[in-house]
Amino acid sequence: MSKSIKKWGYGVLFAVLMGTLTLSGCSSTNQDASGNSNSESAKPSGSPEVTVDHSPYELKWLKAQDISLPYDPSKDAVKQAIETKLNIKIVPEMVDVQQYKTKLNLKMASSDIPDVTKIDFADDFQKYAQQGAFVDLTDLINEKDTPNILKEVPLEVFEQAKVNGRIYGIPYQGGPGAGYRWDLVMRKDYLEQAGTSMPNTLDEYYNLLKKVKEQHPDVNPLGGYTSQIGQVKYANNSFDNVFGAFSVTPGFFTEKDGKFSNYDIDPQMRDALLFLQKMYKEGLIDKEFSTIKEEQLRAKIFNGKVFSWMGWWSTASDYDTQIETNELIKSGKLAKEGSLPNQADQPFKYLALTGSLVGADGAAVAPMGAPFSQMNAISAKTKDPKRVLSIIEDSMSDENQMLTVWGIEGQDYTIVDGKLKTNTTLIDPKTQQDPSGNFRGTQSYLFAPGLKGWPRYLESLPLRFSESLGVAINNKYQITDASNYLDSPTKITKLTELNTMRDSVFTQIIMGADINKFDDFVEKWKSQGGNQILSELEASFQKKAGK
Repeated sequence: MSKSIKKWGYGVLFAVLMGTLTLSGCSSTNQDASGNSNSESAKPSGSPEVTVDHSPYELKWLKAQDISLPYDPSKDAVKQAIETKLNIKIVPEMVDVQQYKTKLNLKMASSDIPDVTKIDFADDFQKYAQQGAFVDLTDLINEKDTPNILKEVPLEVFEQAKVNGRIYGIPYQGGPGAGYRWDLVMRKDYLEQAGTSMPNTLDEYYNLLKKVKEQHPDVNPLGGYTSQIGQVKYANNSFDNVFGAFSVTPGFFTEKDGKFSNYDIDPQMRDALLFLQKMYKEGLIDKEFSTIKEEQLRAKIFNGKVFSWMGWWSTASDYDTQIETNELIKSGKLAKEGSLPNQADQPFKYLALTGSLVGADGAAVAPMGAPFSQMNAISAKTKDPKRVLSIIEDSMSDENQMLTVWGIEGQDYTIVDGKLKTNTTLIDPKTQQDPSGNFRGTQSYLFAPGLKGWPRYLESLPLRFSESLGVAINNKYQITDASNYLDSPTKITKLTELNTMRDSVFTQIIMGADINKFDDFVEKWKSQGGNQILSELEASFQKKAGK
């Protein structure tokens, strides 16, 4: 919900993401005709001796590092374990996190390029790919040779990552940070009093809201709040599930057979607005949704004046504790200024969470962010591109991801009752070393894309965070904006203006304005830059596909 809470959630749980890439080695083992494994290729009798190179493959690595903290790669226990496991020798060059992009661009200009480069997709990657800086992987990425890579990065994502119709790198996100991150949150006690189970459809939800209003006249069945002008107001907060049940989400562009449109002008958006207008008229939506700020909505939630709302995944844990605190104060079981301890590892007491509601056709949409922000690209200067790709491929096995993401089992993490627990006391915060004097660069040397989350990621979180994030990222109705990674100068200059117009018109309609305002909005959207954006996106789409 709030930007500050969103940033807190990422900061606490994704701080490790500044580490670079994931690895894994290739086997040099072959089989003879009887199926027995040999460390050297089978040789016909009398043939000259074949020398097999078993030496570790040397991999140049540009490592982003907080230089204010002590670190010595030669004493990194996790790095050494990765090198042994993958039969590689990592040659790291340290660069301050804040200077990584500058340093990388200097290296690209001088052709002193690391063997694998983690690089921002939006500008630098596309530029350098077209200049021939990276290996063309188009014919090397396939189910036979790179099954682990394709398990982590679906073909449709590779399509979005293409430059002029070719694959020059492997998309990287770094943990589950781009997908859908919102839950429909409800007061569990009010839900139980209504005598119904968690709704799955929009109609079930609508009937539940009516029942809650009957039982609790002073409670807002659905709470909402205003957002800043020009933001995607409804797609990611107040009415996300209602729009989604009509298979639309404000602000997102769509593509079919190379032709583009936008959900803001979709006929089903008109139907969704009419449904919201009906809900508002019946008192099922907070009358103040268009004027109050988020902190005011929070106050209503904590005081029991809201039954349901769209919640950013990381807020649920604290909200549950705040609601419990207020309830205990009301009953006199807790002093007015009292507080409860951190309850992140306890089950939710007052909140129930669910994913998308489906419409009458059983469909829904949930707007997720762009699936990746960076690329891992193999330098055209590397001595053996196929070997490097095989290292990346092997690194994405489940076993090797566990090593590169979480470190050494029994040291950096343990499996307790079938769940992963990270060791939070192993490192001395002052020296950054373990009791044996080793540094432990978990998530420092990895290629694991993280588009779907790293292995056992949810297990590593406190219970409430694991549950709330799990509901969000496992939402099967997630969709991406079709304009991601495409060029449109008009979109840059005009989209905020179009979004502001949309916010105003949609708010008016929800609060009772004539639905014909939507038809007028569609025409204005098209004539005031929308059609030009669609045309530019289509041209960029064709160019990206190499057509």
